[in-house]
Amino acid sequence: MLKNEESIITENIPFFPLGIVVLPGETRFLHVFETRYKNLFNDIGNFGNCFGIPFITRGNVHEIGSFVRLDKVLARYPNGELDVAVRGVDIFSMTRLKAEHPQRMYPYGDIFLLNKDSIEITKTSVNLFEAYTEKVLKTNLDKYPKLNFYVIANSIGLTDLEKYEILMQESGKAMNKVLSDHLRLRTILASQYNSISEHYSLN
Repeated sequence: MLKNEESIITENIPFFPLGIVVLPGETRFLHVFETRYKNLFNDIGNFGNCFGIPFITRGNVHEIGSFVRLDKVLARYPNGELDVAVRGVDIFSMTRLKAEHPQRMYPYGDIFLLNKDSIEITKTSVNLFEAYTEKVLKTNLDKYPKLNFYVIANSIGLTDLEKYEILMQESGKAMNKVLSDHLRLRTILASQYNSISEHYSLN
């Protein structure tokens, strides 16, 4: 995982482990139904409306996760369940995990909070994204006036595992390499699909 001089240690933040990766600038929607996470959202104002989402696969909690902010409570139900929108703020590497808060039931711990702006986008990634926007999205880069690494990553339909693969890279260069590979593949697949569609039609 990428660490640098801009890394910031943040202690005792609440965790909501999930099988999702929320990249900076991305919005995801959650349904909160477990008692311990209802408790978390009751306390969220004490943490600046922010919490961590450690990434889970097959029941394993990984050190990589998303630092997110509660954007909006979309619905509250009589049983205390919630529908919420959260927005990615940063990515982190977890250094300590406690399964349960002393006063509450949700997990918490410490993280290295990483400066998202430390990942510079390469010219190769920009050029490939330009081709992707033209061939797949049928638009151009003018739609993205504040183009950066995460704007591209959030625009190409990456799965959570693909996002995790990017975040696991040890350098910004390596992260750009994986992103570029995804851009190439998606552009090729879209071109092949369009070519097939031009030759065949459904009855």
